[in-house]
Order: sequence, then structure tokens, then C-alpha cells
Amino acid sequence: MESTSVHFSAAKMSAWIASTNPAMKLILLFTASLTWAFQQQATPPKYQYRNPVTSDLLLCDQCPPGTAVKRHCTADIPTECQDCPERHFADNWHWGNSCQYCTLVCKERQLVKQECNSTHDRVCECAAGFHLVVEFCITHSSCPPGYGVAALGTPVSDTVCKPCPAGHFSSSHSSTEQCRPHRNCTDVGMKRLRKGTSTSDSICGSQDQIMAIDCAHQHTLCHTDVFLCEEAVFQSLASLQLSSVPLERLLESLPGRRVDRKNVERLKKSCLPQQQVLQLLRLWRQQNKDQDKQYGIIKGVNHCERKISRCNSLKNLTLDDLLEVTNSLPGVHVHREVVSAVFATCLPKQYILQLLHLWKIANFDLDLVKGLSHSLRVLRSKGAPRYLLKGLKKINRIIGYSSTRKMYEKMFVNMLQDELCFKTLKPFNE
Repeated sequence: MESTSVHFSAAKMSAWIASTNPAMKLILLFTASLTWAFQQQATPPKYQYRNPVTSDLLLCDQCPPGTAVKRHCTADIPTECQDCPERHFADNWHWGNSCQYCTLVCKERQLVKQECNSTHDRVCECAAGFHLVVEFCITHSSCPPGYGVAALGTPVSDTVCKPCPAGHFSSSHSSTEQCRPHRNCTDVGMKRLRKGTSTSDSICGSQDQIMAIDCAHQHTLCHTDVFLCEEAVFQSLASLQLSSVPLERLLESLPGRRVDRKNVERLKKSCLPQQQVLQLLRLWRQQNKDQDKQYGIIKGVNHCERKISRCNSLKNLTLDDLLEVTNSLPGVHVHREVVSAVFATCLPKQYILQLLHLWKIANFDLDLVKGLSHSLRVLRSKGAPRYLLKGLKKINRIIGYSSTRKMYEKMFVNMLQDELCFKTLKPFNE
């Protein structure tokens, strides 16, 4: 009769729960779960123990974490537990009569995260900058240029890298730096000289710098046609006063294919008078670059440039070396950020070529050979490395004694002496 009553009550309860709304059902189920979990924790787990005297098989309570069995239970007395001694622990319910010994020391490159206590062993983790792989702490990976850190490395996980999105860059190997946004030149009142890439920032400058770069057709930092030898040769022609010759007359007198007149007009609008002849000759050279067998001038320039690029002592330069050279040159210095961009994006054999080319753009009125001589004097006084002095001295010697200079001089002397071509100018002094 009683069991029927209980069954009926349970059935009525089930029916009542079924009739309640969903929110009430969740509350009832959550309450029942908590009650069951509390009862499980309140009731110690059991273990079987056979009394050696009476041979009775008993069901004894286990000892809680932080303790060990001191005396097993009897038919009348429950299990007696005792605390773990110092430097020992028990992290679970158990029926052993001893606790585990704490780990004494952490492994190599590990630090103590939590000291040992009665319920937990000593916890070790990899030191900052390392993560656990199997049983060893390994250095966090660095994200290469063009990639930024998406998630920092932790003691248990490595660095996560991701490519820099559009408008952002990363120029170095790093395990901590995220991609940075390109500089907005307009915000600092300047013009953008060079668009940023995934590995380099935007380069900003003044309007004068933009004009100089536009005149030199400097679209990228690491173009192959650097023209150091040619620039030095053009500078040596200053005594011929070519800037006083109309560009149109000079254009008609140059041999080979002629430069488009539209480009000549563009030069006259964008370049200073002292630059116009140099840029016209550069366009002429580009227009006739496939005629090197016919024109020894062009061939000589190419040979001079190749000799400079083969200076082995200048192929392992550091950023500090480039900055030393920059600061030692006379006139307007190339900005540090531009030098850093050259170092980050160019090949080692291009470093000095690009640096001197950028210096020549900013100092078109200064002689390259004299500028290098001044640089060598300054670097010697500061005790610069021998390999740096040796390389610059070699470049200066190649440019200063290039046979191309004589070829150019001969060509222009003949042109200037032609009365049908130009008016009489200051005689050329050999």
C-alpha cells in the first residue's frame, strides 16, 4: 500500500513537471543536479578492507585530499586519517597509508608556478619566451618580416603569426610585435615619397624631395639601374656649362634614338635647371641601352656599374655601417628611415649603391667623387671598420678613374665645337 502511494506521488510529480513552462523545468533540473553533486561530495568514496584478525570484509571510507590512512576501519570504528607530512601531498581521495613526495626542482628553463602543499604537487611552467614541447621548453618562434603576432606565445603554446593586412607592415623578426599601420604622411603635413609594403613603412618627405625623386625616376628603392658612374661623369661635365644649352638643341644633337619631346617638356616642368641635362642624358641612355655595341659610352657605364656591385667587402654591411656612411657624407643627409628601408628591402650588394644614389638625388650639385673622399676622411677619424674604408675607397677609385668619363667628355666637346649645333661656349679645359 505504501509503495503504491509513493509511486502515485512520483507519477503526480512527473505530471506536474511536464505541465510546467520550460523555464521552470530548467530551474528544477538545475536544482536537482546541484543536490545530487552535493550528496556525492558529502559521501566519502569507499574501499574494501579485510580485517586481518576477524577476516571480516569491510567497506571503509577513503581519506580526503591532504591526508592518508592512519588506521583502517573496523565494524564499529570508521577509518582514521592523518595529515600529510611536510613536503608531501595527496591530491585525491585514497586509501593509502602514505602521501606522495613533492617534486623538488623544476626542469631547465622552467619556473615555479605554484609551490607544493598538502593537496597539490609543485607546479612548474616554462619561463617567459619559452613553451613546452613534449618535456622540453622551446624558444617561442619569431614572425618574419611581413607577418605580425596574432597570439603571443604562452608557457604551453607557441607564437601564432599572420600576414600583415593591407595598410600594415612588419619590418623585422619578432615574437611579440604586431603588424603596424603605415604612416599617414598627410597627418604630419608631408607628401608620400614611397608607398608602404608588407615589410616596410611609407616614406614621407617634403615637396622638394618629391621633385628630386620624380626627376630621378626613383619609383622603387631597389631598382637595378643605379647610375653612380654616370652621375659622377655628368658631374665632371659641369665645366662645359651644358645647363646653358637649350634641351631641344641637346636633344637633336645626341646620337642614336631620340628621347620623346613629351618627356623633355616634363623634365622642364618638374626638374631644376641644374638637373635637366642630367635627366635628359639618363633618358637618352635608357632609350639606347640596347645599342651598347655601337656606343662605347653606354658599354663603359655598364662595365663601371658592374665593377662597383662586385665589391665583396661591402656585401655584409650592417644597418649601423650604412648610417655611419650616411652621416659622413657632406651636404643633405639621407633620412634614417630611408636608410632603414634600404637595409630592409634591398639585397646586400645593393646597399651602398642605393645609399649613394639617394644621397646624389638630394645633393645633385655636389661631386660624388669629392663626397666619397670627404666620407673616407670622416670615417677614418672615427676609427671605422677596415672593410668599410676599403670598400668605399675602391668605389671612389672606380668612379674617379672611369674611362667612361673621357668618352662622355669627347662626345660633348665635339658637339660643343660644332657651330651649327651650339653657340660658342666657354672653351673646354682638358
